[in-house]
Amino acid sequence: MTKLTIVANIKANEDKIELVKAELLKLIDVTRAEDGCINYDLHQDNDNPA
Repeated sequence: MTKLTIVANIKANEDKIELVKAELLKLIDVTRAEDGCINYDLHQDNDNPA
């Protein structure tokens, strides 16, 4: 099987940071449960939380 790595950089509007974070957190378990998913990590920049 071919391995594929995807890196996404998402920037939220200042007034939507917590909403975007909450929605992205919901995707972690769902994505990890997909067949073939090896790893899924979500990070937030300490210097720019948006």
